[in-house]
Amino acid sequence: MKRLRPMRRTAAVAALAAATAAGLLAPVQTATAQQRTGPTGLAKYEQQKVRWEKCGVKGLDEAGARCASIRVPLDYSRPDGQTLTIGFSRIKATDTRHRIGLMMHNSGGPGGPTLDMPLGSKAAMGEELAARYDLIGMDPRGVGRSSPLHCGTSGHWLRSAGYDAAGFRAQAGYEKQLMASCQRKYGKKMSYLRHFTSRNTARDIDLLRSVLGERKTSYFGVSYGTYLGAVYAKMFPGRVDRLLLDSAVDPARFAVQTFQDATQANEEFLDAWARWAAPRNSTYGLGDTPAKVRATVEGIARQAARKPLRVGPYTADGQQVPAALAITMSDDRDFAEAAKNIRVLHEAAQGRTVQPTEALAAALGRPGEAEDNQNSLQMALICADRQAPRDLSWYRRNVEASRAEAPLYGPLFNGVSPCAYWPNKPLEAPVLTGNDVPGLIVQSTGDPRTSYANGQGLHRKMPNSRLITLKARVHGVYGFYQNACVDRQVNDYLRTGRLPARDTTCEKAAAGR
Repeated sequence: MKRLRPMRRTAAVAALAAATAAGLLAPVQTATAQQRTGPTGLAKYEQQKVRWEKCGVKGLDEAGARCASIRVPLDYSRPDGQTLTIGFSRIKATDTRHRIGLMMHNSGGPGGPTLDMPLGSKAAMGEELAARYDLIGMDPRGVGRSSPLHCGTSGHWLRSAGYDAAGFRAQAGYEKQLMASCQRKYGKKMSYLRHFTSRNTARDIDLLRSVLGERKTSYFGVSYGTYLGAVYAKMFPGRVDRLLLDSAVDPARFAVQTFQDATQANEEFLDAWARWAAPRNSTYGLGDTPAKVRATVEGIARQAARKPLRVGPYTADGQQVPAALAITMSDDRDFAEAAKNIRVLHEAAQGRTVQPTEALAAALGRPGEAEDNQNSLQMALICADRQAPRDLSWYRRNVEASRAEAPLYGPLFNGVSPCAYWPNKPLEAPVLTGNDVPGLIVQSTGDPRTSYANGQGLHRKMPNSRLITLKARVHGVYGFYQNACVDRQVNDYLRTGRLPARDTTCEKAAAGR
């Protein structure tokens, strides 16, 4: 799927903060040079001169941001070898007397461009607090302005395995085809993709910190960005100032299992929406009880599996419809928009001529250059970070076991990953444990992307952290959901560096709108 972005400003199809099943992977036994001794020979990189210029992005330029790029090693164990370009933005601190330092960002994905993420942070922090930070938006290696990858994908990899053996084979074949698109593009240089990892992105962050002349950096990550932040804190604990992790991934469950964990959360989101839609049957015509609404949605998916739906210029088959529903249902403030999307699909399933909403067009359309870039990096990074199970029967068993309690989303979040076919094994062991760095975790109870249990898992693995729980159904809270209770505590932490005295819970009623 395209990137399931936490930002409300886009309907783009996103990537969950993804992960592979713990205990099912063969561990990487051989430590690399970086693991044994740490990065060496980086002096020439650390001494780079930064040349600032306008970003050429309207919002950033209007905010007074400037952009630049640096060179980093493709392979940190061979710093004299091939290099990559890393592009980044900076909204410079204006309150120099009370300046706190840098704040790095990551918008999630993996594969999400981050250049403009500081704009959201600036708004959430308020002018006074934001003026005390240099807000840095670094596109991670492989996306945006940072040596972007392009495999020529036909769509995002998250697709449903359908309702039978034929559906499973079709989904597995689609994943194999996506992997093959990267092989066609990179050929004998496919090993190049092995270096687009969370560990190396963390090294890039630390190198940028050094180039900018700072002893420490604060960090704000959302979704997959919480995993990256945990990796950075694990690798460079002495370099972390404030650490803010929103909509978190449990490192032990990073990659396949994080997706599996989204199964029940999405089913519960659908049920909550159905309870909202039923009293509005006169408006949307989807059913006058939650059970009938639910049956309508499942009927749409089954009809698409029998015969692809025609939605304007797009088709939506049994693999795509559950993915489109998940993509367009991630925020409990947008129930009405979700109902409009499902109404279009419902009419298409009845054979009527319909036109897609903007959200459905984004979910069903062929990826453009930017979307292909994000899709390509997401596949490369997930597969390079941690080896996935390669036995297709393992996925089939999980799909079948999920059907009883998750008839719509079980086959979506338990299906085959392109990593099952990926030809390269990871170069380094994944980071599956937490760290002792103090940090603030923010998580909603009904997060449909990175489940609440994942936030709790990261909290347990970071014994010096605090957890703010928001009673809502949303992915991405601080700066996205405008909850006064959450925003006040986060801003107090960013201002003082002191964590809340205890874990706290915020009610949805405290929302700013």
